[in-house]
Amino acid sequence: LKSFDPSATQFTCTCLGRIYPPSIAMDDPDDTDPGLAGLSPEFQAMIGGMAGHAAQFAAMLERRSAAMSKDKAKDKDDEAYLDSYAELDIHEDMLRDVPRVESYRKAIEFYGAKVWNSAAGTTVVDVGSGTGLLAVFCARAGAGKVHAVEASRLAHYTRQIAQANAPGVVQVHECLAEDLDLGAEKCADVIVSEWMGYFLLFENMLPSVLAVRDRYLKPGGLMLPSRARLYVAPLQDGAWRDSKIEFWRSVSGVDMSALVPLAQATAAEKPQHRQVPVDGILAPAVAVLDIDLHTVQDSDLNRLYADLAFEIPPGRRLDGFASWFDTSFGEAPDVLSTAPAEPLTHWRQTAFYFRQPLDGGGGVQVDGSVLVERLDDYSRGYRVTFDVGAPGRKRRLESFQLR
Repeated sequence: LKSFDPSATQFTCTCLGRIYPPSIAMDDPDDTDPGLAGLSPEFQAMIGGMAGHAAQFAAMLERRSAAMSKDKAKDKDDEAYLDSYAELDIHEDMLRDVPRVESYRKAIEFYGAKVWNSAAGTTVVDVGSGTGLLAVFCARAGAGKVHAVEASRLAHYTRQIAQANAPGVVQVHECLAEDLDLGAEKCADVIVSEWMGYFLLFENMLPSVLAVRDRYLKPGGLMLPSRARLYVAPLQDGAWRDSKIEFWRSVSGVDMSALVPLAQATAAEKPQHRQVPVDGILAPAVAVLDIDLHTVQDSDLNRLYADLAFEIPPGRRLDGFASWFDTSFGEAPDVLSTAPAEPLTHWRQTAFYFRQPLDGGGGVQVDGSVLVERLDDYSRGYRVTFDVGAPGRKRRLESFQLR
């Protein structure tokens, strides 16, 4: 378009080299408009190039918008997560967990006596310090400097606890682990953290610990815990099924069996964090994850897979699967285990109950798999899918979300 005047009787278009009165549309109503085919090859190429660039630009904007939306969603997830840890109740549960507290205390004292007291100026970073208990343990065990990292509002009180118990040794940093600034890189001899959630990985705190490790842990430095393992095992839990499913068959003499399908769908919809019966474990546990905290990468946690193969004994029944984890502390002898046969912790076990159990009859061999994947729409959650089958039985495909 070379020139245009709304009050004029014509405008000049240099592309076509013709003069059009304003009353005539570019697309003539006589059905003789040849469209792009009537234009020069050069002009058609220009239009095609513009369309291609426009499509690429639109795709780029869409990708950028999706990335920004994902970042915003993660920020919301982080905010809700940190708000939950600003409440005292959750810390009380953890501090009352004797196996948890004692495992860390013994491991810290082991290295304090063996290494820290003889090595001047041992520097420790406590990631997710909470009330500061582990930081104080490290200071008392002989650490020269302890950096306690706490992103929730509880950090205000963590400072007071540090001042009351380890003045001049414990320094509290109120920030996300990823934003920690210690000035010098690779300045930490030890990184300690109690990062484990239900099903070991729920809440997805481990990547924050790994971020601090990669920036600040010296070569040959120590991670506490040093190793973590996640297990699943086939489970029969009659008490749970009686309480949540069979209860509805008859309530105070009233037949409510019509509600059983709804109870099966809702009660078995989500994982249950509970103490499962030791005698309900039908076969040895399978390790879904076994990681060395010195070397594991964040990407290693995106997708986990394990084959399953076990026998349901005669007269028994597969109600679902139980899961638990354990952590070890390098050369320290104690292992923190959340297995059903071990002293109860605040984590208990995580149980995944099937809507329909699988009866063992006279004994049957079961094969299948378990798949664990990070959720796309919740950065701290996971999806756990069991796929199992047995000869003469309908195959079970059950998926659960930890969120």
